[in-house]
Amino acid sequence: MFRLFAYATLSLALLCASAAAATEHRVRRGETLTEIAQAYNITVEAITEANALSNLDQLSVGQRLVIPIAAPSEASYIIRKGDNLSDIAKRFGVTVDEIKAANNIPNANRLQVGQALVIPGVQSEGPANGLSYTIRSGDNLSDIAKRFGVSLSDIKSANRLINPNKLVVGQTIVIPGASAPIASAQISSYTIQKGDNLSDIAQRFGVSLAQLKAANNISDADLISVGQTLSIPSGEPQYVDYRIRNGDSLSDIAQRFRTSPSQLASLNDIRNPSRIRVGQVIRVPATPGMHVHAGGHYPTLDPSVQKTLASIRTKSNQWKHIVIHHSGTRTGTPKGMDRFHREERRMENGLAYHFVIGNGNGMKDGEIYIGDRWKRQIQGGHLSSYALNQISIGICLVGDFQKNRPTRQQLDQLEALVRYLMNRAGVPASRVTTHTLIHPKHTLCPGKNFPIDSFRDSIAN
Repeated sequence: MFRLFAYATLSLALLCASAAAATEHRVRRGETLTEIAQAYNITVEAITEANALSNLDQLSVGQRLVIPIAAPSEASYIIRKGDNLSDIAKRFGVTVDEIKAANNIPNANRLQVGQALVIPGVQSEGPANGLSYTIRSGDNLSDIAKRFGVSLSDIKSANRLINPNKLVVGQTIVIPGASAPIASAQISSYTIQKGDNLSDIAQRFGVSLAQLKAANNISDADLISVGQTLSIPSGEPQYVDYRIRNGDSLSDIAQRFRTSPSQLASLNDIRNPSRIRVGQVIRVPATPGMHVHAGGHYPTLDPSVQKTLASIRTKSNQWKHIVIHHSGTRTGTPKGMDRFHREERRMENGLAYHFVIGNGNGMKDGEIYIGDRWKRQIQGGHLSSYALNQISIGICLVGDFQKNRPTRQQLDQLEALVRYLMNRAGVPASRVTTHTLIHPKHTLCPGKNFPIDSFRDSIAN
């Protein structure tokens, strides 16, 4: 009889609670009513009344409690120039479909600047100085703190959270001091890395060189140093789609686009960085020299290299192969290679290769040197075959790829150069090869760590 009465009372409580906003909580081992109340930012009395509890100390594991939640008004967002629904959804941690449903939007591509959107799950009325936020599946407190640009300790303190790992879907928490989430694309500072220059950094973040110099009190754009932290004035980075290739890892992609694996994971909602798949398309920060097209992106040549190459008259139908080599040394320069080939190898035309690509040791990382053999359109000296040298373009990457991998910049510029040569000289992708593949059993060049399979996949697209 008592059980029937208790069940009827709980049903009535659920019915009454549904008139206002409510959620259900299943009691976990070790939980107290005080902890549950603090987790939902409500009073013990409110839970006691909603569930007709007479003994506050007798909670049982698995017991279902009605949690009354006041229904605050949902936040709104005013559309700005350049906005799209996907970016807005990611910014607020909701889905595109949820925003479309909340705003009765049939076509996500027809947004108007100045249009006000309701953002479901984010409330505009919380404490005097903050927002309310409703926990969603997959949320954790650290990510929420980053999204709103507040500290984890501030959220814990404002919500009296004893255990921040005990978040419940549907739970409402206060975000102290927040007026809107921070867009994941908004970066206020940038640490200069090897190979950077101020002009490229300005282009990447969508600001002018003058703005960047003024914000950092820089008079000479050439006087910057690796490790120096720059303040980025107003302006947002640009993003492009990147299609994951065979052999890619999130760390490699992050290094390539001068970002971090954690930022890529956050930007693309990647839960497990080791579980990315070939063909998957992710958003990455745009870098200088990137050409974007319908299938994703591919790197392009530096304008000065393009200009020089365009001035060279290529012999039609002469070149049948493009052969990739490594120098076998950690450092190297075209001048040093030329001297070695002239004095030690007795080559009257000097440098055996048509092109050399640096690795940051002796040459800039990814720097392309156009050799005299290409400028004069004469045979190479890079293969132990007179016949193959007559018809094969030789490209040497500085480095020992038996021990290390090529740098990301080297691979990018190699891809850009090979694409250019394939088009200009009419060499098909099937005839882009390596020294060891074109001359089996003669050499290991360019080493076991050169990713020939993934490189061929890249140039085939």
